[in-house]
Amino acid sequence: MSEVILGVVITHGDLACSLSKVSEKLVSSQVKLHCFSTQVLSSEEIIRKINNEIATQKPQRILIFVDLMGSNCWIIGNKLKHEHSDKTAVVSGANVPMLVSYLINAPRLEWEALLEKIVADAKKGIVLR
Repeated sequence: MSEVILGVVITHGDLACSLSKVSEKLVSSQVKLHCFSTQVLSSEEIIRKINNEIATQKPQRILIFVDLMGSNCWIIGNKLKHEHSDKTAVVSGANVPMLVSYLINAPRLEWEALLEKIVADAKKGIVLR
């Protein structure tokens, strides 16, 4: 059985919830995503809410998806990684293929394989013709 993972999406504007809703409609999954916008909440509020989810759910792993490396969302994710370093990963460039891959594969893949798979699938979703 796979580990319990808390999946969090943090982005600018409405992107986090839009990405989460679209991804969850594309696949049927028991896995859920928690979305946060830096437009709606301060960094401190986002961190507090995510820490409350961690305290409530007690996940073995935390996967934080952000839109842009180096941004405020990235900084928030890395602050959480610092607090929960042994069980947290932060991945930038959140897109629908990445989140769909997470929803499909989180229940069946081990942590390292899951991380590799979602990044590979995110890249496969980017095509120039």
